[in-house]
Amino acid sequence: MVNEQVLSMRRSNSKQLDSLQFLRFVAAFSVVLFHFGRTLVLEYHVDRNYFDMGAAGVDIFFVLSGFIISYSSDPGRGLVYFARKRVARIVPLYWLLTLVIVLIALVKPNLLNSTVVTVDTVVKSLLFIPYQKSGGAVQPILFLGWTLCYEVFFYLIYGACLIFGARATWFASAAILFLIALHEIWPTGSVEWRFYTNPILIEFVLGMMLHKAYSAYSAIRSGSNAAAFVLVLLACGAYFFIVTLAGPSLFASSLFAVLFVAGFLLMRLPSGKLWAVLVLLGDASYSLYLIHPYTFQLPVKLLGKHFSLPVVTGILALVTLCTIGISVALLKFFERPMQALLMRRPKLVEGTAAVAE
Repeated sequence: MVNEQVLSMRRSNSKQLDSLQFLRFVAAFSVVLFHFGRTLVLEYHVDRNYFDMGAAGVDIFFVLSGFIISYSSDPGRGLVYFARKRVARIVPLYWLLTLVIVLIALVKPNLLNSTVVTVDTVVKSLLFIPYQKSGGAVQPILFLGWTLCYEVFFYLIYGACLIFGARATWFASAAILFLIALHEIWPTGSVEWRFYTNPILIEFVLGMMLHKAYSAYSAIRSGSNAAAFVLVLLACGAYFFIVTLAGPSLFASSLFAVLFVAGFLLMRLPSGKLWAVLVLLGDASYSLYLIHPYTFQLPVKLLGKHFSLPVVTGILALVTLCTIGISVALLKFFERPMQALLMRRPKLVEGTAAVAE
């Protein structure tokens, strides 16, 4: 009976969380813009990345993930159900794209920059195990998968804490804070040690605490577009103020992310086709996030540096629009069918189902 009441409450609140689906797209598109600018800097020697702040989209994703996992997890269904949901959500597309990159590396390696394919790197990449590349970066073959390595680690911690029932969020937060404390005591060590104790894990805790605040205060659940606007402005203002005074830092990006997510949590989207499209784009954000670096590289590799900067910028802008279209197609024809298959239930409906899950 209690579980039915909880599920009923979540269904009634799901419409309120449409704004978080929209936020998924905002975060993914911010990262797209960051790599758009980075491509121009690295390949065409533009003086600076004018979309540098877009990197904070990753911080938004981590805070958002902490919120959603705490919000949607049902300890009563156990660890196996939780694990199946997480696997169905992230593994099929990630494995597909990883294997595509492996194939390209074997057949047409000149289309890639520094990808090295070995049995070891393929196995570690598929299992979300971080390893250090020759250039020093700790990334899997699908390089943006480094964020998924953190996501999977967070899922493992949270899943283990489900044995504590409704207190799982508190125990998961304590475990993460303990790992961060260990990092402060012993900051050096193996690649795995430095990766899994990285203070960036605090952003998952911030997301979980944001969910606790959402559950505790009806004013937050009621929402307010005016308050949402103020929080989003405050997030941006605080970020620029801190970065201007002290430079980029985890504190600046984490504070920005939690305030930004809180702002969108208070936001209420109106009904209508436009907002339904924005929610759909949020559903497709996972595909957009993973594929865009490679769609950006394709014209660069094929066209070389024979065109002027305005022409290249226009081409990349067109590629960005095409990439959004591809991500929606992947959502409809691969992600959702695979999730339905792995969960053995009907396909996910449009809109908020992904957030509720």
